[in-house]
Amino acid sequence: MKKITIYSSILCPYCNMAKKILQDRNLEFDEIIIDNKPEIKSEMERKSFGKKTVPQIFFNQELIGGFDDLNDLVEKNQLNSSLGIKNES
Repeated sequence: MKKITIYSSILCPYCNMAKKILQDRNLEFDEIIIDNKPEIKSEMERKSFGKKTVPQIFFNQELIGGFDDLNDLVEKNQLNSSLGIKNES
């Protein structure tokens, strides 16, 4: 399974919804809080090609996007395959 990393902010509702999607599926992730950490926020912006909003979600080092992008993967039933998880048949 690919490593999941989420850049987030403490009071961000979209960050919380993205984390809930992953938690509800028992998927582990690393959360990086950008609040009051300009160097971490700059790192996030660099890795996400200039995006300044949170959450920014990565599978391994590949940018997936924000909450809407993660939710799209769920709605299209593509989350597991995007993470390299084989569905049980």
